[in-house]
Amino acid sequence: MKKYLIPLILILLLTIIFISYCATYTSQYPPAHSDTYVKATSYYAGDVHYPYFATDPALSVIGSWVYNSWLTANTVVTNQRFHIDLGSSKIIKRIYYENAHTTGSQSNAGVQNFTFWGSNTAGSFAELTYGTDTGWTELTIAQNTFDRHIAANQADPKYIVVTNTTAYRYYALKCADNYGSGTLLGFRRIELQTEDVEVEANAIFFGANF
Repeated sequence: MKKYLIPLILILLLTIIFISYCATYTSQYPPAHSDTYVKATSYYAGDVHYPYFATDPALSVIGSWVYNSWLTANTVVTNQRFHIDLGSSKIIKRIYYENAHTTGSQSNAGVQNFTFWGSNTAGSFAELTYGTDTGWTELTIAQNTFDRHIAANQADPKYIVVTNTTAYRYYALKCADNYGSGTLLGFRRIELQTEDVEVEANAIFFGANF
C-alpha cells in the first residue's frame, strides 16, 4: 500500500486551491414607481417627466424623453434634490445611470455635478429643500459627476461605485447643475445597486487549470 501513499501525498501537496472573488450587482427598486417612493424638488409637468419615470426599468432609455425621464420644471437647472425610498434598508454599493437625452440630442440637460446621501429618517426623505441635509449622511462615491450622454440615440450605461457599509432605506442625489442647458435638468435612468460576492474556486494541479 505504501507505493500508492507517496503519489497521493504528492497530489495533495501540489494541488493548490485559489479562491477569487467576483463582484456582481443587483438593482434595488422602490416598492412602486410613484410619487410616494420617488420625489424631486421639481419636475416638468408639461410633457410629463415625473421623478419616478427615472427609476422604472420598464421605460425606454432611447427615443423621446417624454414619459421616459425625470426633468425639472422649465428653466430650473440648478440645486435639485432627487430622493428614493427603497422600502427597506439596503447597503447600496453602486449607481447605474443613463443621463438625459432625447433621441440623442439635448444631452446638455443631463445632470453634471452631484453628491450622494443616505438616511433612515422618513422626515428627511420628505424634505426636498436643497440646502437642508438634516438626517442625511453624505456617502463617498468614485466620482461626483455624471458623464454626459453620448450624442447618439442609443443606450449609454454608466456606473459609479459607492463606498458604503451602512444600510439605508432612503437615498438622495443632490444635483447641483447640468451641462449647459438653460431650460431643463434631469436624467433618463437611476438605479441603486447592492453588491453580491460570488466565490470561484480554481484548482491548479501540475500547472493545469481545472
